[in-house]
Amino acid sequence: MQEENIVHRPLFKLSILSISLMTMIAPAISSALPLMYGSFKGETAVETLVTVPNFGIIVFLFLSTFVIKLIGGKNTVIFGLLLALVAGIIPVFSNDYALVFVSRFLLGSGIGLFNSMCVSLIARFYKGDELSTMMGFQGATGSLGGALGAFLVSWLVTLGWHQTFLIYLIALPIMALFIFCIPRQLLNEGKSVSSSGKQVSSNSGKQTINLPVWGLSVLIFLVFAFFLASQLQLPALVTAKKIGSLSQVSVLNGITTLFGIPIGAVYGKVSKFLKNLTLSAGFLFAALGFSLIAFGSNLLIVGLGAIVSGVGFGLMVPSIYVWMAKVAPKNSENLASTVLLVTTNIGVFACPTILNFLGGLFWTAGAQSSMLVAMIAFIVMFVISIFSIFSFKTRNKKEIV
Repeated sequence: MQEENIVHRPLFKLSILSISLMTMIAPAISSALPLMYGSFKGETAVETLVTVPNFGIIVFLFLSTFVIKLIGGKNTVIFGLLLALVAGIIPVFSNDYALVFVSRFLLGSGIGLFNSMCVSLIARFYKGDELSTMMGFQGATGSLGGALGAFLVSWLVTLGWHQTFLIYLIALPIMALFIFCIPRQLLNEGKSVSSSGKQVSSNSGKQTINLPVWGLSVLIFLVFAFFLASQLQLPALVTAKKIGSLSQVSVLNGITTLFGIPIGAVYGKVSKFLKNLTLSAGFLFAALGFSLIAFGSNLLIVGLGAIVSGVGFGLMVPSIYVWMAKVAPKNSENLASTVLLVTTNIGVFACPTILNFLGGLFWTAGAQSSMLVAMIAFIVMFVISIFSIFSFKTRNKKEIV
């Protein structure tokens, strides 16, 4: 097998994409929280078990660069998957809160070791339309992992909360695929393969972050801080309006996540058609979706809103990472994607605080207010993005004249 052809082979692409299945699966056990309240004291302590993996992800996103240099890219991914596998299933066998808490942190730590590589490997190996297509598939794969986790939990939760943690066994086939289908030399520090098939130097010299990457990191923080309202506050909204049950919300979340898969799969074609307007379209869909969620009077309308906002999410996130691949300093893709992933996780963690603060500032803090805040936030982002695009075009025309 020739190295210059391998990056274009379907099995190689599948193996690179497969690790993204783990990126959205950590919070999938949230549906089992009510069952866990009886085993552990304090609802807040139990709910912390959903968010603590984000701390592990953040910490090990920073450490991943050093681990990659120490043991190599392939070994880092394998070790991260192994750690996530072992730590993920520990709660199946334990009722000790401290042990479960630590295992959840280690689950996030394992994911954090390879999280940035989900994007940086694509940015390293592919360019042009193929880059956009692969970024779209990467987002779709993450959505598939989240949806798969949600549907498996909806069945496993009937067996008890311990059994829901068996979903992390998914790391086992991913690890096997990565071990047998990714040549070690392609992920060695110092070398990579370009989309043309030629082996080139990579990560040589100091990696740096420029102003555009910092700007994108702020943007992705805002996207996640407001978009997560659709997941965190949807159960409370549905029960407050008395339009559905928690089990129906769980199924709805799974279906909504599934819609991210076709969106990611066609992202390359959509971005080729919309070009610079792709990100703006994502903001618009998100705003429309949250308006339906906020003002919907039945589960069908709310569900439609969740799906529409999910379409927006499927356009926004790949667009930001495509821009990252374009503007990041040469050979600094891994550091740039790490910065974006860190701010993503900070946005996820800060989401409840931001929504409750802004909702309470203008209305009464609650699920309804959170949806309105998210809707307004994405409207503002849409207006600013459109204004920026047309201002840039006008400025360029004047310079040409």
